[in-house]
Amino acid sequence: MLRARLLAILLLVPSLLLIIPQAFADVAPGDVIDKTNWEKVQGMVPEKFLEMVKRGEFILDIKDKEYKSRECFPKFAGDARVTNVGKYDLNEDDWIIEAASGKPAKGIIGLPFPEIDPDDPEAATKIMYSREYVAYILGNLRNTFQTPFVDRSGYLRTQKGRMYQMVMDGNPKSVTEPNPDGMIKYQIARVTSPYDIAGTAIMTWRYQNPKKEDNTFGYVPAIRRVRRMSPGNRSDALFGSDFSVDDTSCFDGKVTSMDWSLVGKREAVLPFAECGSGRIVRNDEGEWETTEGVKEFTYGYQKEGWQGASWAPVNWVWVKHPAYVIEMKAKDPYYNYGPQELWLDSEAFVPAYKVIDDKAGRYWKMILQAHACFESKDEEMQLTATMDQLAIDERADHATIIRAMTPDDIWTFHAEMEADDFSLAGFQKFCK
Repeated sequence: MLRARLLAILLLVPSLLLIIPQAFADVAPGDVIDKTNWEKVQGMVPEKFLEMVKRGEFILDIKDKEYKSRECFPKFAGDARVTNVGKYDLNEDDWIIEAASGKPAKGIIGLPFPEIDPDDPEAATKIMYSREYVAYILGNLRNTFQTPFVDRSGYLRTQKGRMYQMVMDGNPKSVTEPNPDGMIKYQIARVTSPYDIAGTAIMTWRYQNPKKEDNTFGYVPAIRRVRRMSPGNRSDALFGSDFSVDDTSCFDGKVTSMDWSLVGKREAVLPFAECGSGRIVRNDEGEWETTEGVKEFTYGYQKEGWQGASWAPVNWVWVKHPAYVIEMKAKDPYYNYGPQELWLDSEAFVPAYKVIDDKAGRYWKMILQAHACFESKDEEMQLTATMDQLAIDERADHATIIRAMTPDDIWTFHAEMEADDFSLAGFQKFCK
């Protein structure tokens, strides 16, 4: 009997050894993860990203953050993390309702679902609504941006543009704006260079009605006309880049356009833009702006002697942090993507990774984004905001970087805007 037990234990040992790297994967500040020790993050990053690390394309410099993700919000949003618990629910259309009355919710301030019960069958959808409202907490946005295109050989070219977004919910000022058309937000993105596509623009109207799809319009300079785009076009390439229209900030579509399911919550290694907070200042109009002192990030093609992928960030910070993992699938049968997997900071509800399969279920793209905490010197205002984003099309061996806040690209939060600027007439005027 004893010999039989010993034999069984000996036969089990090889199997145990096979699972040890994943079962005991862990990292600590000061670790540098590369192709020699990738096992330390196995299970803590998406499998397709782990393969990039194994190939030596990325190096992860593990550090601590100097702030808590759940605390980097303005006071009104911090208060709402308490007062909004249990205040809202979802109806049969996956739309936010008041839990007490069952009526569609209006004038939501802060995160509608600050605490998530993993056993709730609607947990994933509620997480995505809170992710959406993180952006609305920032108020109206006005900014410029750069999008370098990169392949294996290095840098190709850069597109530059401007973005304007007016939100009608999520913060005290926006909920008081006149909203006769029942909008959630308006958004315009326009390319300003290079010359061959300068003037190309996209405008989105997003409605509060859960059954009303986004209205998306495109302006084509060659014909000087505004064309309405179908909902399926939101999975088309954005200005010829590796991002689709829906891919910015990992997902910028309407929550009701997808079916969501929560895979689980786990310890993960997530990218952040910096260890501490960036500085924002108040301008003469009362808006909040980033400054020229914002840290600019470096990529492989910019660093002499770099042996990894040309599009890999060299000085992003990688932090051990809890994350939600969510599966998403488009309801629109004409959507270009198949199943997608999203990893989000479980405290700030900001996405970090998106893994994209094609409609046949085969892996296609990876999107990563780093976020940071921005605060004023007197700590009157604190904001969690997305910084650089990276889309990698592994089939095309090509990537696009959205360089957001840089010394040359100032972001304005809680900006002063007028809804008339987002009308069709305003859009055409803006594009000319």
